[in-house]
Amino acid sequence: MDMPFSESHFWSDSTVTLEWLRSPPYTWTTFVANRVSEIQTTTQGSHWHHVAGKQNPADLVTRGMTVNNFLGSDLWHHGPTWLKLPEAEWPVISQQQNTPEDILERLKMVAAVQNRPSTNAFFGISSSYSRLIRLTAYCLRFIRACRHQLPIECTGKTKIITVDEMSTARLKLIKLAQADVFVEEMKDLKKGNVVSKHSHLRLLNPFIDSDGILRVGGRLRLSDQPYLTKHPILLPSSHPFSRLVARYYHLKLLHGGGRATLAAIRQEYWPIQGRRMVNSIMRNCFRCVRASPVPARQHTGQLPIQRITPSRPFSVTGVDYAGPVYMKPIHKRAAPTKAYISVFVCFVTKAVHIELVSDLSTPAFLNALRRFIARRGCPGHIHSDNGKNFEGARNELRELFKLLQKEKSSGEIATYCANEGIKWHMIPPKAPHFGGLWEAAVKIAKKHLHRHLGNAMLSFENMATVLAEIEAAMNSRPLTPLSEDPNDLAALTPAHFLIGTTLSTLPDADVSQIPISRLDQYQRLQHRVQQFWHQWKYDYLQEL
Repeated sequence: MDMPFSESHFWSDSTVTLEWLRSPPYTWTTFVANRVSEIQTTTQGSHWHHVAGKQNPADLVTRGMTVNNFLGSDLWHHGPTWLKLPEAEWPVISQQQNTPEDILERLKMVAAVQNRPSTNAFFGISSSYSRLIRLTAYCLRFIRACRHQLPIECTGKTKIITVDEMSTARLKLIKLAQADVFVEEMKDLKKGNVVSKHSHLRLLNPFIDSDGILRVGGRLRLSDQPYLTKHPILLPSSHPFSRLVARYYHLKLLHGGGRATLAAIRQEYWPIQGRRMVNSIMRNCFRCVRASPVPARQHTGQLPIQRITPSRPFSVTGVDYAGPVYMKPIHKRAAPTKAYISVFVCFVTKAVHIELVSDLSTPAFLNALRRFIARRGCPGHIHSDNGKNFEGARNELRELFKLLQKEKSSGEIATYCANEGIKWHMIPPKAPHFGGLWEAAVKIAKKHLHRHLGNAMLSFENMATVLAEIEAAMNSRPLTPLSEDPNDLAALTPAHFLIGTTLSTLPDADVSQIPISRLDQYQRLQHRVQQFWHQWKYDYLQEL
């Protein structure tokens, strides 16, 4: 119809539909919202009205009627009678209706509301702990001056804040901070009751002192420690005042670490979740982040096949040097002599063998290697870095291998070296991460040595004895995590693979599945050793 329309009017006898169209689409569920959006877009600017069902011509079709009645229906041909009247005389039906929510298909919104404790606005006037205390002290001085309680000598405007005023201001801030969070706990304690079992302070046995400060009860009441140490002041977690205290002690300790900062705070305060709060302060400290950047890390590489294949202890060995260590001179006026520590590490069991070497020469290392072979057996593979003394030892070993092959030397170790040889492997230059296994062993040995001796100098024999004790301690370290169940087996250590085995262990038949009551004494020893390897396979190997 090529005719201009000034207005468009729509009628519907469905109050639910009209309710849908009066509201934005996001009010309803997805199915209704999509259709409401389309209808509102198509009929934008139009007017929607309600018509009773008996006066709606469309209702005749939906409900059905006979042909004769349909042909003679004035409502179908001409519409309701009031439609011919002016718009002002159209019937007006109230839009208020009480339609159930399930029929309207209104979108249900689920909101989680958390009542966060409101903090006192006074804590936001300064970002410095000491400055906040000084400002509070000036405010309290002003209040006392207004009440005519200030002494005459303190009326001057430039008067320096005294220690007593600073202490009073600090206690006032502590009370305000505790009143913001520990409301229920303070009410229970003031009534003489214990704190609620749902309170996170129940394990601290809190109490209120004579100044109205909430403190930790603890179990140190009979000790001779200072009162602040025995009963530190409780501070709420994530409170602005608690963070100011933590930042103050962190800066006071010259950007100290997390443990040092928390230990200094706990001399006087006990912050709830203090470790998490201190770590947050350190993460947000610009100087600490700049001073200890996190380096980029490579993905962990695959373990070498020598470390995950069961073999005799020290059959595949890594070796490295540590030192120098200074020996006690023979004469008092003589200068201290240098010595070095040679560390041998088993690739499979992490067992350690330590030798004291007099110098960095090739003969000295060869002597240490011969002592190692005499005690631990001849290794099949030796891994090391590219040290000059190791290069010389490799050349000497090659000549020794040729010599042993020619002369057919007797002896078990000589025969083994002559027939099998010792394969020497060197890591690539400038790649110390290839030798992480023996580098870690050197680090632990040096740590034990520094803690045990400090700066003391020993004789060569005494130093060899100390190194043997360090070797025993390192071989007693557990390879697998410790269990808290007393019924579990003892932790697997490298010593399990060293004690009770010969230098050249022969292959034994598998007796681990046979009941121990059917084994003789020698087979029981085999069974015990095989159990160690079974535990190594299913516990230690998975930890790698």
